[in-house]
Amino acid sequence: MQIDKIQNSNQTSFGIKYVNKKAWNKDVLKAFEESKIFRGINAKYPDAEVRYTKISGEDSIGNAEIIHTLLMDIKLAKNKFFRWNLSSHSEMFPEQHLKYELKILNMKDIEEGAVETLNPTYRLNIKYKQNPIKAFFQKIFHKS
Repeated sequence: MQIDKIQNSNQTSFGIKYVNKKAWNKDVLKAFEESKIFRGINAKYPDAEVRYTKISGEDSIGNAEIIHTLLMDIKLAKNKFFRWNLSSHSEMFPEQHLKYELKILNMKDIEEGAVETLNPTYRLNIKYKQNPIKAFFQKIFHKS
């Protein structure tokens, strides 16, 4: 009798695939795995993926204040995505609020809030300033 090798996985379930599970706050991860939506997603969407991303940086209008943004993206199926996000000046507030939301969210909320594509979470603005020497020579030799 031959027994096939069994792959060892660090996943707690056979359904939801975690993208970078080590990045998760341990309390948020525990709240997610104990939530109703976790069981519902596992039961209904066998190829689901969940991503947890925390971004901290200066706000987009140039103030020196640090903004902490937390994103939880759930890919239910190929063209069915749900995103929960919250930004705050407090580093701990988004995680605390997500733990609360995980207690009250249900599958109906997730499925009704799902979209076909996710927009980028932030934009990178690049300001280009031309070299003054190059601008000088272009002005001299390329008169219009």
